[in-house]
Amino acid sequence: MIIITTFYNAEEYIERCVGSIIGQNYTDFKCYLIDDMSTDTSVDKVKSMIDGDDRFILIVNNEKKYKTLNFVDVLKDESINDNDIIVEIDGDDWLPNSTTLNRIKEVYDDNNVWITNGSFKYATGEMGFSSPQINFDTLRFDRFTASHLRTWRVFLWRHIKDEDHRDSNGKYLSINADLAYMLPMLEMAGQEHYKFLPEVNLIYNNLNPINDHKVNMELVDKVAHEIRVKPKYNKLIRW
Repeated sequence: MIIITTFYNAEEYIERCVGSIIGQNYTDFKCYLIDDMSTDTSVDKVKSMIDGDDRFILIVNNEKKYKTLNFVDVLKDESINDNDIIVEIDGDDWLPNSTTLNRIKEVYDDNNVWITNGSFKYATGEMGFSSPQINFDTLRFDRFTASHLRTWRVFLWRHIKDEDHRDSNGKYLSINADLAYMLPMLEMAGQEHYKFLPEVNLIYNNLNPINDHKVNMELVDKVAHEIRVKPKYNKLIRW
């Protein structure tokens, strides 16, 4: 299992995030912690928490990459197997309890499962908007509900075209990364390789003032439209 956690100026939240990963009962994972040029004490806090624990790899960027390019760079690593499970946890969010990764592992013991999403709660206590994906033919036109906790097998990601990670100017996306990669992967997987996890498997930090939709909702909407009008992917056939 591979956990990817990107963070930026998350000093108020990063210890809770990393602590929730360290506290998991399931321990057979590798976690990439990627700092995207923070200007606060986030990196120092992470270094202190993971010192001596070789399950964690800290990457400190010297250029701004945002989530998309950080994921692209990590998943180029040939030591990561095509069938490995990716678990995405943003650095300002956290896992709700010590059995979360156990639940994910049990789901993926079925090799027929390629991708999941599940229920989450906001840090303020309300239930999130995630829901089961039903009509895979109209995902690009429907309200996006394939939210946290998002997990998938690596081979799905590796079948996404590079241009679909980029905006209309050819630059790697700085916003809406989740929409850009979940739509193609869900389309490639189809209903038969998808599973919805009803348990709450993530606490989403809606208190963070630099969440994308709080900073520039107009840009969020613009990029979402660009992503949705791209060609639909065909189902992936694997033998």
